[in-house]
Amino acid sequence: MKTRTIFYIGCLLATATLTGCDDFLDKDPQDKQTNDTYWRTETSLRTYAQDFYSYYFTGYGTDYTVFGGYFAGDDYTDDFINLNDANTNSAGYIYFPTSATTDWNSKTTNWSNSYSVIYKANVMIEKIPGMNISDEAKAHWTGVARYFRAMAYSLLLKTYGGVPYYETVTDPASQDLYKNRDSYLTVAQKVMEDFQYALDNVRVNDTKRQVNKQVVGAYMSREMLYHATWLKYHGSTVGSSAEKIADAEIKAMLQAAINGAEVVMNSGLFAIGNTYTALFTTDDLSTNKEIVWYREYTSGVTTNPLMSYNGPEDQTQGGVTQDVVDSYLCDDGLPIGQSPLYEGDKHIDKTFAHRDPRLYQTLADSLRIMSAMNTNYTSGTSPTGYATKKFLNDEWYAAGSAYCTNNLSPADAPCIRYAEVLLNYAEARYEISRVGGSAFSQSDLDKSINQIRGRQLTAWGETVAKSMPKVQLAGNSLSVNGVVINDPARDTTVDPILWELRRERRVELIMEGRRGQDLRRWAKFSYLNSENAAGVPSKTFLGAYVDLADYPGMSAVNEGGKRTLFLYDPEDPTNANADKGYIYYLRDKNLRIFKEGDLNSERYYLRAIPAGQITVYKDKGFELTQNPGW
Repeated sequence: MKTRTIFYIGCLLATATLTGCDDFLDKDPQDKQTNDTYWRTETSLRTYAQDFYSYYFTGYGTDYTVFGGYFAGDDYTDDFINLNDANTNSAGYIYFPTSATTDWNSKTTNWSNSYSVIYKANVMIEKIPGMNISDEAKAHWTGVARYFRAMAYSLLLKTYGGVPYYETVTDPASQDLYKNRDSYLTVAQKVMEDFQYALDNVRVNDTKRQVNKQVVGAYMSREMLYHATWLKYHGSTVGSSAEKIADAEIKAMLQAAINGAEVVMNSGLFAIGNTYTALFTTDDLSTNKEIVWYREYTSGVTTNPLMSYNGPEDQTQGGVTQDVVDSYLCDDGLPIGQSPLYEGDKHIDKTFAHRDPRLYQTLADSLRIMSAMNTNYTSGTSPTGYATKKFLNDEWYAAGSAYCTNNLSPADAPCIRYAEVLLNYAEARYEISRVGGSAFSQSDLDKSINQIRGRQLTAWGETVAKSMPKVQLAGNSLSVNGVVINDPARDTTVDPILWELRRERRVELIMEGRRGQDLRRWAKFSYLNSENAAGVPSKTFLGAYVDLADYPGMSAVNEGGKRTLFLYDPEDPTNANADKGYIYYLRDKNLRIFKEGDLNSERYYLRAIPAGQITVYKDKGFELTQNPGW
């Protein structure tokens, strides 16, 4: 068990100034720091900066509510159907908000927290030039402040689109405080400038658990890829009022994402290893070369409940969908609709046969249905039948460790890891080749996707590890072992190479809080629909296929004759009481319907500007404009 110094997120020291007309009152208090006496040393700056950390590196959280975006905590996705009521704005939304004037308008946390960080960062940036420290130290700490300012504005952009931009400390009494929103492009360019400054000036190493050059580069690759692709696929905002963004502007942001990724890739500090679940279930990630930045947990001090939710407990918050299981390749590197190895999905054993080994590291090896009767499961169940194990330490669980129960897991949480940086690089390199950048090459694949595919993993109960076949460029497509990949399930609006890059990202990062943001920036909320125009449920809302005849003793009805397990059989869609079909847990019609081009749907890509902020502006005689459709 780890024994180490605990990283403490300190409180922000006050910066209020004491004034007075008496000589005594004009003297600095000897037992307190004042605004003038505080800004003296690097120690002061380090202490001040700790307050930023709690906003962005939540890891797995510390309770059952959000898991920091992991497992059930992602945004709208087609990977995981969350069973919480989305109208309370809980994580993993089932429904889109039902009103243009309520729901999201009442949620202001991202707005208020982000502007709090921005104000604190601007104070720090303003004070540093007057400090008696080295120029190198000034540049480093200014870089730290600008990094966190970039993170704050980046979150605001993702949430609301364009927002008011302040890069200096603004007097609360000044009318400048009530400026209207700057455009998405303008703010994104400022974010890019801050990231680049931080990348150029933050230290390569600044003591344990402190932001360094590699951390800046990793997050720069994530955030700038988001903004570049948002602007490419949406334009300036959502709806018909959106203006197209010039390729040159998008290219610059994609290059920024590449710049950030390359700092990490060229550092020589990171590499893809031969583990997967260990990245999420280990009590000390400090020496794992796949981890760029993580949150520490320590038994008896700060722990989390995610492991118990992937072990003995029923996964009542939701489950993995059939849609994402279908996205895993066969182990010959071909999609299930193309590979001769695919045995179909009509039995769990066939579904899992000959698949990408990451599937075995992510899901349990058997069907575990929460609502099935007359079963005797020894481990947790899932409403979709696919119980997850990505966040479960098998050794601890087999030993009956208390770490796998309640809120006691000391497993560290990877906030950002090397595989994502490689995926960010690959996507940015392909996208930049479409807007005037150099051609996407085999070298780009070899230093990114093929590094990830080289990971050696084993299937359940097996001892021989295997990796996925490397991909090769084949004109406008990719190939494996000389066979061109031609996925019949591909979205025809997405280029074949990009489709495969996005698949790799989906599978590698499943349940890590990325898929919802990816669908948002790609303008692909159409993937989230609960049913098609004919009312046929989509696999985004279906679980594993079950034929009760294959599971003696299992029943779809309880002792009172009430049906508890509902199945949808595509071959007999009118049979509501089918004894075979895909698990159909959420059966209400029109649960989640997105219509491309319809503003009532398109508005969901952005949250509403908080109504309270609009009112504050109005009361002061100013205007803060609302997002389209809200």
